[in-house]
Amino acid sequence: MKVISILKAIASGLIWGLGQLFNGQFVKAILLFGIFLAFIGTELLSSNYFVETSAYDKVPGEDYGDLWVTNKLYARYYDMVFRDEIDNYDDFDAYVVEIGGFENLTEALLIEFVAEDLLKNNPASYRNIDNPNVIIKATDFANPELNQMLYRKQELFKDSEGKYYFERNKTNEDGSNSKEYVETTLLTHQINEANILTSKDGLTTFSKTGEIHRLAGTEYVKVIDDGATRYINLYDFSIVSLTGTTRVNVTGPLYLNSGIVYEYYEPGLVYLGERLQYKETDFTVALRASIRDDIYGVPGNKRNNDDFTRFMLKVYLAMNPEVRDSFEANYNYFFYDKAGIFVKGYWSVYTLGVARKIEFSEYNALTEALIGEDADYDLSSTVSPLGSIPLKGHISTILMLQGLIAIILSMFFMIFMFWSIKDAYQVSEAKRKRQEVLKEGKYFKEVWENFFEYIILSPAMVVLAFISIMPITFGFIMAFTSISGPTSMIETFDWIGLENFVALFDFSSGFGASFGQAFWRVLGWTFIWAILSTFTVFFGGFIQALILNSEKVVFRKFWRTILILPWAIPALLSQMVFSVMFNENGFVNAFLRDIGVYDILFKTGMLGQQGRFLTGIDKLLFLGESNIQWFSNPFNPTFVRLALVLVNIWLGFPYFMALMTGIMTAIDKTLYEAADIDGATGLQKITLITMPLVLYSTAPILIMTFSGNFNNFGVIYFITGGGPNAGNYSRGFAGDTDILISWMYKLTVDEAIYNMASVFSVLIFLFVGSISAWNLSRTRAFQED
Repeated sequence: MKVISILKAIASGLIWGLGQLFNGQFVKAILLFGIFLAFIGTELLSSNYFVETSAYDKVPGEDYGDLWVTNKLYARYYDMVFRDEIDNYDDFDAYVVEIGGFENLTEALLIEFVAEDLLKNNPASYRNIDNPNVIIKATDFANPELNQMLYRKQELFKDSEGKYYFERNKTNEDGSNSKEYVETTLLTHQINEANILTSKDGLTTFSKTGEIHRLAGTEYVKVIDDGATRYINLYDFSIVSLTGTTRVNVTGPLYLNSGIVYEYYEPGLVYLGERLQYKETDFTVALRASIRDDIYGVPGNKRNNDDFTRFMLKVYLAMNPEVRDSFEANYNYFFYDKAGIFVKGYWSVYTLGVARKIEFSEYNALTEALIGEDADYDLSSTVSPLGSIPLKGHISTILMLQGLIAIILSMFFMIFMFWSIKDAYQVSEAKRKRQEVLKEGKYFKEVWENFFEYIILSPAMVVLAFISIMPITFGFIMAFTSISGPTSMIETFDWIGLENFVALFDFSSGFGASFGQAFWRVLGWTFIWAILSTFTVFFGGFIQALILNSEKVVFRKFWRTILILPWAIPALLSQMVFSVMFNENGFVNAFLRDIGVYDILFKTGMLGQQGRFLTGIDKLLFLGESNIQWFSNPFNPTFVRLALVLVNIWLGFPYFMALMTGIMTAIDKTLYEAADIDGATGLQKITLITMPLVLYSTAPILIMTFSGNFNNFGVIYFITGGGPNAGNYSRGFAGDTDILISWMYKLTVDEAIYNMASVFSVLIFLFVGSISAWNLSRTRAFQED
């Protein structure tokens, strides 16, 4: 039955060689099964399937451990002298009973209790700063909608009329940044957008220090008013001069509500650059003592700073279960932390990673509670926790590379899987139909003979796949991601499909308005540049070759040697020399000034005017304000482009001259003799004989030169740097002489906008590849090959 053959094929797909075993072909079965074991073994050996992993493996330090809880905390807890120093242990006693006794206490349960204890004893609240004993829980605070936040630390400016202003960044239409000064109220920071100054001229500094002082039952904010110390009344906002005030310890934000100033306290809240602290509890004091003191001659703090930081982080995460669950899920992710090379590789390319780069520092809000400051049993002289714990997350570029390697490698293994499936099915069918089945020795001999070329080339194909295909694929697929920014290479980014390509056509969006418009402008100039630079050097070389092949020219070898020198000089050196020679203060301008050309240019208005005010033909003929700006004229980029094309002729024509000289020498002289007999003119001989034969031989090279000039990075970058008018975000960082390849270089090296650079590389490939292939296919040389 045919179904049996299908089942054998399926079996060979699941376990390579199994179908061959059922077919009685043991050599094939052993070979394919060995390759299958290599495939599975590679996956298993590169994995952590059988290793216990944890998100906390990525956090520095070690756990204190359950043994420490038993030997250390237990001993301190039952130290009756110490118990007498603590107000009560009722909550902890109840917790110990709940978990079934002290012998069941683990570090994880201890952390859970510390978290609950801190949360219970540190609710968000409001404190009357005039009467500190009045503390109201935030949940019980009446009419919070009446709160007026008081900005007690701020840099302001003051005018002669007593109005106050704050400085704000402004993005101009051309993408540049500037400062503006907006009117605001003294303490409540109510903005008046109708009064905005563009300069701080005439304004004096007015700095609110953030310090709260008290005098005669009234609180004030200390300010520095143009160098003089003064105070703002928190209740009526009047400004007075005082002496003999007392500094008040206020750490949280202040609110004015119904004539009373309250300090808002929320542990963990960052205010004025400081993180508000959780207050210590009876139990955290006892915990600190357990860590610090010597018990029975054993040093209490046997752990280092990393270990204590790890403990603080675990307490913080226990207090914030949503953060903890997200951290534990993303940083102990099965496909990233456990899977082998192939499973992880396919997952990597599909997702580009799930764990974002994070940096834990919020646990520093526990410093006062778990370390203490100037209190009994403090640890400030014993431990110094880390200021933050950075976790790099899943780096998408590395995942993409690893994924591509895994996919390519698996593809080579898949060849054997398909071979196993196909062979199992065909042999089974041949047996069912009672057809001849080759013996295994003869089968392998035929495989060797029929696929000899592929077998011999297979090592080269493997190498080619990893050193050529993989990098090209990597650069290609970045166009479909959100990778952008200086740190994006070491962070996580996402697949965004065709959004980058769509942005090039959406001029209404901020991104499209800059990069979209810039792309079409640069693309247009790139085509113009490629066409002009190709045909100018082609016909420049053609004309020189015609001249040098004329018998009327004397010393032809000498002139041919002289004219070939530009090709012999390294292009980079020539480009740098031209950049220096045609500089505003370079040799060329100095020479033109000395021979009187500058005088003529000033008289005709081509020099000596302000380019920003010129229009029409005047702007087109404008060469510069005080010097000829060959490669840097921001108001006449057409002139710069023309100068660039002319310079490129000198750099490129010698190659075509040498090439065409050889072609012309090989043209049959009898063609010209026949033309002379027919009465052809010199121009007719050039257009009807020389030109067609030269074009026939050089058409493929002409097309390749066009493609090369489309990507002629050196001439653009080393002569003009892509300028003028380069480096502006509103123009997509593209200058007036930038072509796509030089623009891509800037976007990657200077601006780190990798996704758009990849988009342009894809489009360059499509444009240049399509045009080159189409033109080559139409040439007679190609058609007759």
